[in-house]
Amino acid sequence: MAAADPARGATAPRTGASARRAPAWLGPACLIGPALAFLLVFYVVPFAQLVVESLHPTGTARPGTMAAIGTEQYARLFGSGRMVRALQRTVWMSALTTVLTLAVAYPLALLLLQVGRRVRTALLTIVFVSLASSLIVRNYGWLVTLSDAGPVNVLLRATGLADGPVRLVYSEGATIVALVHYAIPFMVLPIFASLLRIPASLRESAQSLGASPWTVLRQIVWPLSMPGVFGGTVLTFSLSMSAFVTPLMLGSPSTSMVSQVAAEQFLVQLDFPLGSALVVVLTGLTFAIVSCYALLVRRVFRVHV
Repeated sequence: MAAADPARGATAPRTGASARRAPAWLGPACLIGPALAFLLVFYVVPFAQLVVESLHPTGTARPGTMAAIGTEQYARLFGSGRMVRALQRTVWMSALTTVLTLAVAYPLALLLLQVGRRVRTALLTIVFVSLASSLIVRNYGWLVTLSDAGPVNVLLRATGLADGPVRLVYSEGATIVALVHYAIPFMVLPIFASLLRIPASLRESAQSLGASPWTVLRQIVWPLSMPGVFGGTVLTFSLSMSAFVTPLMLGSPSTSMVSQVAAEQFLVQLDFPLGSALVVVLTGLTFAIVSCYALLVRRVFRVHV
């Protein structure tokens, strides 16, 4: 019995430690908590302030009563032909930018999957250098490239496709080209990561059974890479919808996007309620389109996104 007492004493601390064990939710809460706090402080609260601001009339003091709350700014927004056209143009240019970026980035991701390690490292370095370079510097590069005396016009005249300078800058086309250039890294990297997770044995088995490379790509690789395609297209579309610097530098007043019109209301017209309404509508429209796209991907490709 005397020898058993030390054993009981040795097990007592373990019992107390197990009783004081932290709850299971504490670890995930510590990991997610800082991100949620950051989003709450720097996104949810400012966006809520924009929503409240958009419900006030123009040119009145903030009385702090519900009598001043209304939808006047949204009626002005949808009653303005310029703002409605800016919304339509923004959605159209963002959708076209997303499609073109996917058409460029998907073959590049497939190439990264097929080449050797050194070539892959070189290509990824080029992609990251493009991502790290200044957006303004890249836009100035496109201004020079697409100018009347730039390389593109020189090539067009040299090949006889144009007799004189072709107006390429300050247009929707120039803006879309620069947006595609900007968004390529955000499309390539998710797709490449998704392609890496596809077992090579699936492609080899299909080819051994007589499937052509196009059939393997269409029926195996493309469906299994949809999570990366979804992530890349959502990032590209969202970045294009909120683009400001690129359309400002390469576009024109006739091709302005919603971000430019909203900045004009804030900084030039000093009409904060209408500018806030524009931002709220742009954000809501982006979320609505992305949500519909997610539902479409789930139903068509049976992918959980």
